[in-house]
Amino acid sequence: MTTDQNFVLLSEDNTYYVEYLIGHLVLANSITEAVIFDSQVQAVKFQKYLYKHCSIKFSVNTFIQ
Repeated sequence: MTTDQNFVLLSEDNTYYVEYLIGHLVLANSITEAVIFDSQVQAVKFQKYLYKHCSIKFSVNTFIQ
């Protein structure tokens, strides 16, 4: 049985990235609301983008469904 790895972004305040639209960042306490990235490369790119535009540090974490 193989398990594909997915990734989520977790902030230093232990909130998960949900959405960033028109300059508005949405975070949630629950991982069930988090955006799930299919690739680590994509998650890291978004992590850097959010740091640049929102000055919030996120870690890239593995999410197994």
